[in-house]
Amino acid sequence: MITFDDKGFQINGQDGYLISGEFPYFRVPKSDWKRRMKLFLETGGNCIASYAPWLIHEPEDGRIVFDDCDCRDLRAFLETAKEVGLNVIIRPGPYVYSELTNAGLPSWLIEKHPQILALDIHGKPIRDYAVSYLHPVFLEKARRWYRAFAEEIKPYLASNGGPIAMVQVDNELSGIHLWSNSMDYNPETIGLGKEDGRYAAFLRGLYGSIESLNAAYGTDCTGFAQTEPVGQIDRSDKRACRRLRDYSAFYRQMMSEYLNTLVTWLREDGVTGAVCHNSGTPSMNGLFEETVRDFHEKGEGFLLGSDHYYNLDQSWSHNNPTPWYALRMMTSCDTLRALGMPPLAMELPGGSCSDTPPILANDMLTCYLTNIGVGLKGLNYYIFTGGPNVEGTGESCSIYDFGAPVAADGMVREDKFAALKAVGVFARTHAWMQRAERFASVQIGFEWNTLRSEGFDWSALPMGGKTADELRMRGLLYTLMCSRYSGESVLLTGKLDRSRPLIVPCPSAMSEEAQSAVADFVQSGGRVLLLPTLPETDLNYEPASSLAALLPGTEFAHGKKISAAIRVDGLDDLIYGMRAVTVCEKLPEGATAITWDSSGQILGFEMPCGKGKLLWFGCAWMMSTFPQAKMLEVLLAHMDAVPAVQSSNRNLLTTLWQDVQGHRTVFVMNLYSSPQSTDLCVLAGKAAGLGRIDLAPMEVKVIDC
Repeated sequence: MITFDDKGFQINGQDGYLISGEFPYFRVPKSDWKRRMKLFLETGGNCIASYAPWLIHEPEDGRIVFDDCDCRDLRAFLETAKEVGLNVIIRPGPYVYSELTNAGLPSWLIEKHPQILALDIHGKPIRDYAVSYLHPVFLEKARRWYRAFAEEIKPYLASNGGPIAMVQVDNELSGIHLWSNSMDYNPETIGLGKEDGRYAAFLRGLYGSIESLNAAYGTDCTGFAQTEPVGQIDRSDKRACRRLRDYSAFYRQMMSEYLNTLVTWLREDGVTGAVCHNSGTPSMNGLFEETVRDFHEKGEGFLLGSDHYYNLDQSWSHNNPTPWYALRMMTSCDTLRALGMPPLAMELPGGSCSDTPPILANDMLTCYLTNIGVGLKGLNYYIFTGGPNVEGTGESCSIYDFGAPVAADGMVREDKFAALKAVGVFARTHAWMQRAERFASVQIGFEWNTLRSEGFDWSALPMGGKTADELRMRGLLYTLMCSRYSGESVLLTGKLDRSRPLIVPCPSAMSEEAQSAVADFVQSGGRVLLLPTLPETDLNYEPASSLAALLPGTEFAHGKKISAAIRVDGLDDLIYGMRAVTVCEKLPEGATAITWDSSGQILGFEMPCGKGKLLWFGCAWMMSTFPQAKMLEVLLAHMDAVPAVQSSNRNLLTTLWQDVQGHRTVFVMNLYSSPQSTDLCVLAGKAAGLGRIDLAPMEVKVIDC
């Protein structure tokens, strides 16, 4: 049995990593199920996952079958898993993707019912098999499939002594739309033109009266049903930005309604236990805020994971794990934690659907240990093993081999198998890390709107949400990874830790709730660094200045040119590669300037604020030179931040893990193609010199200290 809380997983009541492998029963020969499952046990795995594809089990409209052939014998698969001693995550879709025709939907569904397709703002299908999730005809057909699926699996639920630990509802929700560059505008689904339609009801709940909506949108509608959604907009028009922002929120609400509908069906049909879902990419995690909140309010045991690939074909920017990959995965883990989840990769590459660029064994192990080092508490290798596609169902191949650790013909690829075994050994000896946390010297504050506002940032403001998030990622977090300090992304409207400094890369539009949280943090004794501007509006793009009120009398100017190099008090190096967003033309009372350009323009200051301390720095940057890391180290020293690990080689990334029992582990990552060395010293808590560490190309070392 697998259980979880916001920190980690428990396997049969004991702390332990969730280690799963994708094992598609409909592809793997039934005669080899048991042998391959036992092979996965050898790697240290404790769970297997499999899609239950709708198109395979309902090949004709109304004919749902499970036991007419080996590739559909779901019960036998579950019986075998129980016999071997593996937990199961079963994934019935309706969408499963998995390089199947129609992403797993039956062909007859699309052919007979084209009205269910998701439409773009111009009324054209987004994609030939992209459906509108809440279309009544789609829901009618999917309900029948779910009912039959539930009847098949109920005897094998954990509550009935079976192996099923979790059921995943749908797969990579919204990907089928957003990867084709459109939200869903199907008029039947959204109830376009209907006062009782979904979209009108959403707007009524948001604005209360049509007068309020007209004031916000600059329209003269007589009822909510008259309001039409927008697609691409002129971002210089504040009212158009509001309209697209609202439709984006409405689309996310439809995502939540859809997943809640699927779970309601399962419950109606007697399926108990935890349910889960996987975000298609780390950047999509924030789309599930409303979904997670809705499930939690209902007391539903819901788990969100994410997909953590680094390469699937030539369209990917990297062929192997890189520092930028590590940074994205760290951010993914942090956003999952902000949602109240133990960080889980529902798909971590066990191979690739493309033969080239290849997924190589050494890169795989580096990927796995890097993910664990930056925060991962559970994983599902996609895939562990494969086999031939059922005739007529493959989208990209006939034999779904994926270059997996166990090949389609059952052959063990020893190098990849060894990589999985190495993770299993680590997991067995470091189960304590399920209760531990990655040490973070500082908190990097964000709010969800910043992560998803790219299409509707009002261009009149100096710092959009996307730009602020780029500063958080490529500026702050990457620079911290090259310094002796460490960072963690935290939700500004969540629980902030006053014992650690807070850095806020401020977009020009920030909610009043977030601004007030930061103001309260510093005034009650916290230390905060604001950069590179101050919020000017709330999320409605109306004036809001809770943070600016902390700096009375200050005069700022945007867009002024500065010299190529800047100076920081206490640092001999000149700092290059900085872009001034804001220049301080008049200091607030009690402030002391700490950074300038060569002409004397003030780019940063510090001052007491209530019981705490406030620093402001007006520049943005993308990490490129080590003096930038030194600059940030000086600023954090002003904030009494506690350093984590000192490395003589700033290109080797490190993370420190510790728990209340005194366990400490350092991960050292060489994500480059040449050997590197460093001298390491743990600075947090009891200092410990680790001496010289030599790393091979693409190697992660784990040092218990």
